[in-house]
Amino acid sequence: MRYCLTILTASLLVAGCSSSTTNQSIGTNQVPAAVQGAFYTEHPYAQMNGPDRVSNDDGSVSYKIPYTRPDGTKGSATYAQTGELQKDQ
Repeated sequence: MRYCLTILTASLLVAGCSSSTTNQSIGTNQVPAAVQGAFYTEHPYAQMNGPDRVSNDDGSVSYKIPYTRPDGTKGSATYAQTGELQKDQ
């Protein structure tokens, strides 16, 4: 019985800590101008590959942009709706 309660409690903790962000695939033409401008300033010769609109837990929206550099290597950058770079890898 004690073992079952431990597993149940651990399961509830994991469920409570999970993120509720949602990703929605969008076309390049649906990326806001501020985000496109910031992306092409940071990566002038890169090609966007299937960007995602991300709804964050706090109600904000971000744009995750997978891209291919001219040399064929791939990366991913995340921008706030205002065009502020949040993450680039």
